[in-house]
Amino acid sequence: MRKEWYVLQVYSGMENKVKENIEEKVKNLGYDKYIGKIVIPEIEELNYTNRRIDRMFVSKDAELFVKKGKDVKKGDLLAKEPAIKIKSKGKIVEAKNYRKIMVETEGKKYSKTFLIPESVGVIAGLRVGKKVVSGTPLSKNFEYECDVDGEIVSIDKVKRVIVQSESGENEVYIVPKETFKSDIYKVGTIVEPEEIIGDAKEYRAKFAGRVDIRETALIKEIRLIKTKKKNLFPGYVFIEMMYTKEVEDTIKKIPYVSTFLNIGGKPVKLQKNEISAVLRLIGEESFEKKKLQEIRTDFEIGEHIKIISGPFEYFTGKIKAIDLEKQEVKVGVSMFGRETTVTLSLSEIEKIID
Repeated sequence: MRKEWYVLQVYSGMENKVKENIEEKVKNLGYDKYIGKIVIPEIEELNYTNRRIDRMFVSKDAELFVKKGKDVKKGDLLAKEPAIKIKSKGKIVEAKNYRKIMVETEGKKYSKTFLIPESVGVIAGLRVGKKVVSGTPLSKNFEYECDVDGEIVSIDKVKRVIVQSESGENEVYIVPKETFKSDIYKVGTIVEPEEIIGDAKEYRAKFAGRVDIRETALIKEIRLIKTKKKNLFPGYVFIEMMYTKEVEDTIKKIPYVSTFLNIGGKPVKLQKNEISAVLRLIGEESFEKKKLQEIRTDFEIGEHIKIISGPFEYFTGKIKAIDLEKQEVKVGVSMFGRETTVTLSLSEIEKIID
């Protein structure tokens, strides 16, 4: 006897508690051979009640570890700036602390960077997100001021390192303060070509979110938009198990479990395409992404269609809404005895020919 997939109907909002209770029961009773995976289908969606956005600006040479539209977890690596290496042999003649302020101009056409010596200090009130205009003072002594209209998008502590080469020319390096090897490189230190004075700087996700990326000729902007988990099927828990009456009775006695999805009192096994669709939606099962076919736009609301790619491949359903601008449709499909509305691309559906 092999394990099959079944659906538990549970108290809405208690899905995770039910999963914990089942896992504890399996451990206590030694039911490992009867119970397999327990799944609560969830996806990440943009959290419109908390529009928290983290913006990171990296150089055009930075390596990106994420793609646009990807969901990431807190702590995931997003980008890495290359290590800062010496170009020519010489002597460090200056290593001073600065504040690097980046201003993005109105219309987001370009950005400009200002370096303010820590010795003069940054004027109070400057922060990321603040609007500035040409003439806005940036330093406490009013010697440094902004000369563009825009918005402050980053403020970072850096080291401005000047190396005087053997030819007498000065080479300037702007090194993030946290990566500068201050215990090794001081004024008077002789440096060689390819010597690393600043380690590679990593940018990691401060919270779970969805990535957006914008690239210009000089910089790459990474935006992280906060997301939240959405339960795709509230009140349902999917369980892989070997069915026996004893196992059924044990599961039904667990707190917050109502019953199994059943017909005539007997738990119903999910069809392969039904559980595949669920597992594909949450990334537990891979599927082939087919090449886009020619997109048709002559669909109508209420029309029955066939889904030809994606997690719901081979399902049929009825069109409930059409968005030609986004080239998307909302389709009602029948899964384990209930209708579920899914959003699909027009390229993922085709007409049913009678």
